[in-house]
Amino acid sequence: MLRPPCFISTGSVLVDLPLRVERVPAPGGAVTAVSSGPVVGGGYTVVSTVARQGLPTALAATLGTGPNSAQVRREMLSDGVELVVDELVGDIGTCTTLIEPSGRRTFITTEGIEAEPQVEDLERLELIEGDWVYCTGYDLAHASSAKPLSDWLLTLPQGVGLILDLGPAQAEIGDAILMPILARTTLLTGNMLEITEIIARLGSPDRLRGAAPQALVVRRTGVHGCELWLPTGEHLEVAGFACDVVDTTGAGDTHTGVLVTGLMDGLDVVSAARRANAAAAEAVSRLGPARAPRRNEIDALLAEG
Repeated sequence: MLRPPCFISTGSVLVDLPLRVERVPAPGGAVTAVSSGPVVGGGYTVVSTVARQGLPTALAATLGTGPNSAQVRREMLSDGVELVVDELVGDIGTCTTLIEPSGRRTFITTEGIEAEPQVEDLERLELIEGDWVYCTGYDLAHASSAKPLSDWLLTLPQGVGLILDLGPAQAEIGDAILMPILARTTLLTGNMLEITEIIARLGSPDRLRGAAPQALVVRRTGVHGCELWLPTGEHLEVAGFACDVVDTTGAGDTHTGVLVTGLMDGLDVVSAARRANAAAAEAVSRLGPARAPRRNEIDALLAEG
């Protein structure tokens, strides 16, 4: 019997150390922070979001043998996420996040073996129609992962969706990597600034549409919700939900995970985006990454609003 469709993420996973500060210190300055301890973050947020909706979910990003990777495995066991690539000797890196009262975040990242994709393992994956594969701009910008990862992504079978979350790293991705990936992308997602920047890079919205002709383009607009640009050229706005912002870390990944879950469930794009908007609003009211609401919590939020 065929397995059900699965969400597979290639996004690098890190261990996050969120630090709440009144302000980011000036060079040479100092500030006192409040820490809630290390949490699994990076590319794991979108994985845990989909898993918490009850769908089959797999991690195809490299983990190691050290304590950071062990913490990730504990989260995976709790969430029911399968690791589908081999581990390497070493450990994944960390991301220290300075969180200001407004919710604005500043990142300091250390690098580990997460930047070394296991291409042979990826090539052995038996993908089926209805699967979705997720990748990030960070991995497409990194010198050691960009070429092998993009080469594999371009071999994805027809019927397998490709999600591209460019993030703030899109300016560092060379055209030789970016343009073929855009042409294969099924869902391109980013916040207001990120989508504006890729449009500016390509020259116009029409050129973005020409570069990514198959893609549903999602521009997340914070409390206002999101804008959808369908492959047909139709533009839609889906209203957001009012919320008290505590921490915006992982809100975009939560939005993406719930949106894709809705599409995998067979919802139309507007209904899927409305669920995603509700989930993201709930996520920013919680501290830390990988804090996505579960399916029943999203149902309750939608029932209220």
